Amino acid sequence: MELASENSPVEVEARTWLSAHKADTGHSWADLAGFTDVAQSTLSLFTSGKYEGRNDPVAVKVLAYRDRLSVQAEIAMDAPQVPEWYDTPTATRLWQLLQWAQSGKMVLIVSTPGVGKTKTVRRFAARDPNVWLATMAPSTAGVATMAIEVAAAIGLGEIKGSPQQLSRQIKAKVAGRRGLIVVDEAQELTDKALNELRSWHDATGVGVALLGNEKVVGQLDSKRSALAQVSSRISLPLVQMGPMPGDLDALFAAWGIADERQRAFLTRIGNLLGALREVTMTLEVALMAGGGLTLELLRDAAKQRNVRLAGL
Repeated sequence: MELASENSPVEVEARTWLSAHKADTGHSWADLAGFTDVAQSTLSLFTSGKYEGRNDPVAVKVLAYRDRLSVQAEIAMDAPQVPEWYDTPTATRLWQLLQWAQSGKMVLIVSTPGVGKTKTVRRFAARDPNVWLATMAPSTAGVATMAIEVAAAIGLGEIKGSPQQLSRQIKAKVAGRRGLIVVDEAQELTDKALNELRSWHDATGVGVALLGNEKVVGQLDSKRSALAQVSSRISLPLVQMGPMPGDLDALFAAWGIADERQRAFLTRIGNLLGALREVTMTLEVALMAGGGLTLELLRDAAKQRNVRLAGL
């Protein structure tokens, strides 16, 4: 992009577009500063024609932002429409388990990736302000870091303090609300952090749902004294290593896939690691070509995604 000089056509173009864009979207100057990598005070002055610094670098960044939005819009138009939600037997099963947990219980949900666990939990949490989802990571493994993550999820913001102070604030927030703390990627937590969650449940009656992979099962082996108290409070464990019967049928119905050969091919993919997620991504790649869906397009998409399928 050609650099602008003061009052050049490029500068005028950037100023005019940014002013209209801000009015159309309702973005604040702080929002636009993040999008353009230009200070919000600079953007405000630039748009009003009162910026006394060099205007040309600002114009370049503003128009780069505009071009990025245009490219993203084109990609979105070409991308296939992924069904936002469809009920599956797995989703129904998880929903019932989360409802049970919210009655003041502790539950464990373990599954392979791609069966819709996280999507179901997010939908469940979105319907009730007293369901709080906190996703763990290696950086949140300990008691204090786990508590900070949960505190943010329940609306306490970025609180600080000792682990004891953090714990006290969290218990005060959730007590008496018949709420549910959902901890995703629970396998990342240390024994002490898991026991801290158990102590919140004991003290307040808040429901706790631990979600993760098969590593959590080993962590919560009741023979391990460090986590015996946690294991004894798991009222309903669910270990699901793959999609349930009917999950793929629900996906096919949501996508409108009736062709038996296509369904058979996608079923083979759905039974691999990644399950429904891998099927969805394969469909997205196949449909990017435009036109109707064919078995050949599905095979090509699976190859592009390096799906390991015998006879592909």
